[in-house]
Amino acid sequence: MKIRRLGLAVNIFKADIGDILNKIIELVPGDVDIVGMEEISGFVSSDRVGFVDSYKNCDIVISLGGDGTLLRAARLVEKEEIPIMGVKIRSLGFLTEDDPEGAVRELFEGDYIIQDRMRLDVSFSSKNKADKRFSALNDIVLHGAGLSRVIHLRTSLDGTVVGEYLADGVIIATPTGSTAYSLAAGGPIINPVTMQSMIITPLCPHSLSVRPVVVSSLESLEIEVVEKDQDTMLTIDGQKVCSLDTGEKISVKKSEKVTKLVTRRSYNFYELVRKKLKWGGVLRKH
Repeated sequence: MKIRRLGLAVNIFKADIGDILNKIIELVPGDVDIVGMEEISGFVSSDRVGFVDSYKNCDIVISLGGDGTLLRAARLVEKEEIPIMGVKIRSLGFLTEDDPEGAVRELFEGDYIIQDRMRLDVSFSSKNKADKRFSALNDIVLHGAGLSRVIHLRTSLDGTVVGEYLADGVIIATPTGSTAYSLAAGGPIINPVTMQSMIITPLCPHSLSVRPVVVSSLESLEIEVVEKDQDTMLTIDGQKVCSLDTGEKISVKKSEKVTKLVTRRSYNFYELVRKKLKWGGVLRKH
């Protein structure tokens, strides 16, 4: 892929972001156009950067920040499926590269791969609301509003009821999101490069028999808010929030769109998990 136009998606609240941003710009070849949102104008010392209100004409976008910054950028380029490379700045970062300068250098040397990451398509409607549709790369979460609000949910797959339970909520995650909120709630780790699936992870269910379930991405999931007088919220990728009414049914399925994630050629998911989570370590001494 010939990179002619590069977009920069930046978390401007990171410490020393101006210095880091300008170092990245210096690594970009002179024949590449660089653009970013107006919010970064006060942090850029080079006159090479143009300011735009979308990334739609970019060949690639580099996100500078953490996984949240990349999720935000992924939402902005979802329709065009523009490839994104995430660069980590002082965060854990499962979706972002640890070595900013090395990653950018290899990008322009052509030493990278592009992974197609599955997204979720989420939709619902009610009598009092217009139809709503969202897309998520990591996960969606149905949860009660306020403190310790238990909600009553019913989940179905392709029309068959899978479970009905009282819980603080439920997470529906992609394999990419399996190492995020779902993992913290007891969900399994799924390789996002080799598998496409949905993970249903209840949040603090009021029954020991309720456990996370992994289902095929070919299946359609429906979640219904059952009980009356409960304030229920839907959160998409931890960034967009909307309220739900009793009786509303949320449809979740594999999206036709993917997020094209640019990684270094040396990328290995299991090495990443072992490194980031200290996975599989032996605690005793030999």
